Amino acid sequence: MSGKSFLKLFLVLALLAAAAAGGYFKLEEFSAAKVREAVARHDDLLQVDFERALINPLDESLHVWGLDCRFATGACCTVRKVEVESFDRKHSVPRFFRGRVQGVSIPVEFVNFGTLARDFRDLGYEKLDFDLFADYSYEDETKRLTVKSINFDGADLCRVSAGFSLGDVSLRGPGISGFIGTSMLDGSLVWQDLSLTEKLVALSAHVEGVPPDSYRKSLLESLQLDMQQARSLGNGYAENFYGELMKFIEKPERLVVRVEPTEPVPLLYMFMGRSFEELLDLYGITVEANFYSRK
Repeated sequence: MSGKSFLKLFLVLALLAAAAAGGYFKLEEFSAAKVREAVARHDDLLQVDFERALINPLDESLHVWGLDCRFATGACCTVRKVEVESFDRKHSVPRFFRGRVQGVSIPVEFVNFGTLARDFRDLGYEKLDFDLFADYSYEDETKRLTVKSINFDGADLCRVSAGFSLGDVSLRGPGISGFIGTSMLDGSLVWQDLSLTEKLVALSAHVEGVPPDSYRKSLLESLQLDMQQARSLGNGYAENFYGELMKFIEKPERLVVRVEPTEPVPLLYMFMGRSFEELLDLYGITVEANFYSRK
């Protein structure tokens, strides 16, 4: 290749790179304007500042970095990144959503947690740091809401992953009215403890004025009595719950909760005066502790 040809090729590539960079910056400006426009609709409740935003024109996914959020109540938090992979824009109540919030940091202050702030500080937390992920879909024809996954990953707290299906959900009515006749179809939750349970045991022992081992022993004895009473009443679900909870308290690692009612059960039954043990049986709730470490 001659020197002139090489120079021409270099100039063409440089112009293409400049055009691409200019287009990218214009896209960022457009994205930031769209985000500010969306946030402005709720500025009576929430004020949001952010560093930059980008709407991917190929899949319409949204990425926002460096958020500083301040609520009308005075509460505040910072977020490293918000990513919305897919989102229903056709309905006022979105029929589907998939997205994540990374690097949420909330100072442990009264304005953010109320009286719980003191409890978190007693547990040793000056701030709560966590990530969130959600993925759900809704079908108008079947009135079924499927939450494929809700994940909470809290540094030095716990990791929680849940999913469930609800029937007879109507998203056409305003507010929560569409959930009045809702029934539970199935669900599951996995709790992976990082340090929260041990800190709760230690704090409770301190409040009671006893060593942590003594407090844990007393708690296990109480759960043993609950398990025996459930057995005497023939409530296998309650017996399973208390028995597996004992294993978890002894060695806080993982706890798996499954909801498998024999037939759809209205959610309103939770608020109709039934005991906790009755609800375990009604919704077919089973628990398994530390399952992955068993031999």
